[in-house]
Amino acid sequence: MSLYGPAVSVLVGALFGVLPSALLLVGGLAAGAAAQTGSEQPGVLWSAGQRRQAVEVLREVVADHPDDRALRLRLAEWELAVHAYAAAAVTAAPLGRDGDHVRGPALYLLAEYEQALALLDVDDPLQCLMRLDALEALGRATEAEAAALAAAAVLGADHPELLVRAGQRGEQRGDPEAAIASYRAALQQDPLAAAALFRLGRALIQSGRREEGLEALAEHRRLLPLLDDLDFARRSVDLEPLHASNHARVGDAERALGRTLLAEAAYVRALDLAQPHEQAPITLRAARHLVEELDRLDGALALLDRAFEASQDPRLAVRAGDLLADAGRTAEAAERFRRAQELRPGDEQIAARIAALGLSGPDRDA
Repeated sequence: MSLYGPAVSVLVGALFGVLPSALLLVGGLAAGAAAQTGSEQPGVLWSAGQRRQAVEVLREVVADHPDDRALRLRLAEWELAVHAYAAAAVTAAPLGRDGDHVRGPALYLLAEYEQALALLDVDDPLQCLMRLDALEALGRATEAEAAALAAAAVLGADHPELLVRAGQRGEQRGDPEAAIASYRAALQQDPLAAAALFRLGRALIQSGRREEGLEALAEHRRLLPLLDDLDFARRSVDLEPLHASNHARVGDAERALGRTLLAEAAYVRALDLAQPHEQAPITLRAARHLVEELDRLDGALALLDRAFEASQDPRLAVRAGDLLADAGRTAEAAERFRRAQELRPGDEQIAARIAALGLSGPDRDA
C-alpha cells in the first residue's frame, strides 16, 4: 500500500456514508424476493441498522435467484458498504460493466491495483484518486502524472491529495522550497492530511530546518493513532448505524482530533439513538465536550439536568454539581448534590462534596 492509502480510505468513508441511504431503495425489491422464498426481509433489517444480518439474508435471496441482476447489484453494493471488499468483488463480477462501480473500489481496497485500474472511473471524485494511488503503488510514474492532471480537472488543483503529489514532484526535481510550500498548502486545506505532515517534516529536515521538521514528524506520530481511532469508529457506524455507542465513539475520536463541531454532531446523534441504559454515559461525555472544548457550561448543565430527570441516574447530578462548584455557583451545586444524595443517601463521596461547599444552608452562596 502506498503512503497515500490511508488518506484515500478516509475519502472512501464518505462514499460509505452516502451509499447506504441510497441503497434503502432495495428494501422493496429485496423484500419482495424474500417474501417469495419465505426468508426474512433484508430491506427491513438494513433499515433497522442491522446491516451485517441484512447482507447475510440478501445473500440467501441472491443464491435462490442467481439470475436477478438487480438483486446481485444491490448485494454487491451492500457488501462494499459494510467493508466486505472481497465478497463485493466476487458478487459484482458477473455483472460486467454494471458492477464496475463496486468492483473497482473493492479491488483497489484489496490492493489488487492492476485489476482495479481497468474498472475505476476517471471522472468520479473518489475513484480518480484511487486510480492515481494505484498507479503510484505500481511504480507507473508517467501514467501517474497523467492521472494527477486528470484528477485535478475533477477535484481542483488545490485538493490536499493533489497538493501532496505536487510537493513530492518538487522534491524529485530538487526544489525543496516548492515541496514545503505544497505540503503546507495541503495542511491548510486539511489539517489531518497525515501524508502531507510526514513529508513536510522530512523536507524541512533535508532543507536544514531540523527542529521544525522534528516537530512536524512528532505531530504526525501523534496524529496517526487518532486517525486510526476515527477510522475504526466510522467503520462501526457503517456496520451498525443505529447503535448509539458507535456514534459516541465517533464523537470521542473527533474530539481527540480537535474537530469540535463534528464531535458535537456525533454526540447529538448518539443521544438521539441511545437506549435508557446508554443515556448517562453518553451524556457525561457530551457534557464534558461542551464544557472543555466549547466553553458552554450552561449548555452542559441543561443537558445533564434533562438526562437526570429522564433517568434519575445520580452520576448526572453529581457531574452537574461538580461543574457548578468549579464555576463558584455553590448554591446550585449543593442542589444538584442533594438530588444525587436522595438517590444514594449513604454515599460518602456525595456527602464530602456537599461538606466541601461550606454552606450553612441550601440557599446561601459562598
